[in-house]
Amino acid sequence: MTDIRPLPHIMKTKPYVPGGKLAGAKGPVVMLASNENPFGPNPLAIEAMREAAASVHVYPDPTYGALRGAIARAMGITDANRIVVSSGSDEIIHLLTQCYAGPGDEILQTEHAFSMYAVSATAHGAACISAPETDLTAGANAILACISERTRILFLANPNNPTGTMMSVDALTALQDALPPHVLFVIDGAYGEYVGPHYEAAIRDLVDRRANTVMMRTFSKIHGLAAVRLGWAYLPQEIAETFQRIRGPFNVNSLAVAAGIASISDPAFIQMSREHNTLWRAKMTDALNAMGLATPGSEANFVLPDFGSAERAAAANDFLKARDILVRAVGGYGLPTRLRISVGSAEDNEAVLAALRDFTASR
Repeated sequence: MTDIRPLPHIMKTKPYVPGGKLAGAKGPVVMLASNENPFGPNPLAIEAMREAAASVHVYPDPTYGALRGAIARAMGITDANRIVVSSGSDEIIHLLTQCYAGPGDEILQTEHAFSMYAVSATAHGAACISAPETDLTAGANAILACISERTRILFLANPNNPTGTMMSVDALTALQDALPPHVLFVIDGAYGEYVGPHYEAAIRDLVDRRANTVMMRTFSKIHGLAAVRLGWAYLPQEIAETFQRIRGPFNVNSLAVAAGIASISDPAFIQMSREHNTLWRAKMTDALNAMGLATPGSEANFVLPDFGSAERAAAANDFLKARDILVRAVGGYGLPTRLRISVGSAEDNEAVLAALRDFTASR
């Protein structure tokens, strides 16, 4: 027995549940649960990691100057000192929450938001408030109606996960202007590359426009570097300096640094990945709607068909698992009648569509 006890709010924290793996599969699994790049990482990133492997006995540069410089050049950012890097964007969520919210404070998200916002809020003793969405889409008025004196951070994924919907830049600008000065506005652009460079530039400019706004990004999606855990953010100078006070001195490993520099410096790979995603996202949306599975338009690298009931969605999920196809159930996001399906390779996309045609024909 021991009298050692965790803080009460830690015991209230529900851990994040990832897409996972498919147990008991007899052959190759079609992995469409975690929004990964079907092309894998850029070959230049793989080669960069091979070269960096010979020096892993040496600590990385604690300033990460080369990586931050590469990000700045690729993104048209003039001051690399306002860029921070992290072990995945999850670390940015946690550290921003640690810096700006605690017991008695509130974190605001939207109704069907990425679950790490709530995990981080609860883990730091803050309450997580959800603003309602309309047609699976966030709206400025609904968000502003939930702002209180205790609100410290607004986390807004745009495009959103798991819905794939997004607010326009004009709507984001209006929301930014309407937020009270005590609220930090964090725009999570994990899927921004799938919208395109024009959108990425617009979000960058929102950070420059107001001192209350942060742009958060990841290398896990279009860059295909999910396993090395690499994220970054562009912040106002004061917030960047606060962030740097508490991050670990070597929070990003050398292999991730090398891969990140190589990947973000090659726009051709990003464009190829985006074009494949745009093509197949439209094909999958059309095909699913033709099966009677209402599928809204998505701006990310996944689609979200509706099976009409939670029971039918669960049956479809089991049907796909039996064929060694893994997609994501999203009941935990308040969407029990839907499944989230990543846009994969042409072969994998055809496989999941063929399986769902068989499912809908029989049920």
